[in-house]
Amino acid sequence: MADKIPVGATITRAYGFAFGNILNNLGAIWVPVAILWAASFFFYWPYMEHALQAGSGDPQAILHSMRFVGVVFLLTFLLLTAQIAALTKEALGLRTGNAFLQFPFGAAMWRLLANYVLFILAMLVIYVIVAIAAIVGGIVLGVVAGQAATPAGKPIVALAIAALAIAVSCGLIYIATRLSFLLAPVAVAEQRITLIRGWELTRGNFWRIFLIVLSVLLPLLLLEIVYILALYGTDFFPRPGTLGSAEGMAQWQQHNRQLSLHGMEVTQRYWYIVYPLGLLFALIVYALFAGISAFAYRALVPESPAAVEEAPQ
Repeated sequence: MADKIPVGATITRAYGFAFGNILNNLGAIWVPVAILWAASFFFYWPYMEHALQAGSGDPQAILHSMRFVGVVFLLTFLLLTAQIAALTKEALGLRTGNAFLQFPFGAAMWRLLANYVLFILAMLVIYVIVAIAAIVGGIVLGVVAGQAATPAGKPIVALAIAALAIAVSCGLIYIATRLSFLLAPVAVAEQRITLIRGWELTRGNFWRIFLIVLSVLLPLLLLEIVYILALYGTDFFPRPGTLGSAEGMAQWQQHNRQLSLHGMEVTQRYWYIVYPLGLLFALIVYALFAGISAFAYRALVPESPAAVEEAPQ
């Protein structure tokens, strides 16, 4: 078994899969995408209105919107999981039959969904433990800071707190990366619901995974900035000094809600342009993320048995 993920080869293969296999990738995800499109077409405005109400800070508006926003989130999460499972299967070469005649809601999707839920629960437990440790540590450091009355002692305590916060943040990123990176290939190729398998396979590969993920995230971040500037202009970003007071924060939030409404109107008015471009963008993005994990998995487990999936529908 190989124990190192090849950074350059994984990135190259993932981009080749995302851009060179677009037609088959579209076939793999068209069913959940069609459901998501239909839902978004009818529920886009109600969802955005509820989301804006939830961000208004009004407790009654938040309670009123939580149910609707929660249902939409769960539906979207389910459909996105189906897409990632299908694209992972495509990247691993496990598809049989025509790409457009696949059933995306099979066992692989439910195993991946279970892995995602396990990951979320595990991270919640870790966050709770870290929060409790932070409270205890804060009390201890508070006592130490109270005793360090000398001018030289206070900067040392401040540096210790900053170093501890950085170390904890890095630790959480490390754990989340190793637990999550191979969730989809393990669920699809090995038919397993587990976090341990991905943790074992990624041993000694954190920085390689970090560079691979960065190669996907940085271009997407740049595209996101270009999209925001094209749709909203520079007014979307707060001006220097705007957030320095409660009044300035309230004004910026109101301004941001108006911009969001404007974006909603533009999206609905030009849906025939926005939806196809959104599909193409999502297709490439999801294929990239599915590709980097699938090809990294194949580098680590080149002789893994092919999963026996349901017959194509």
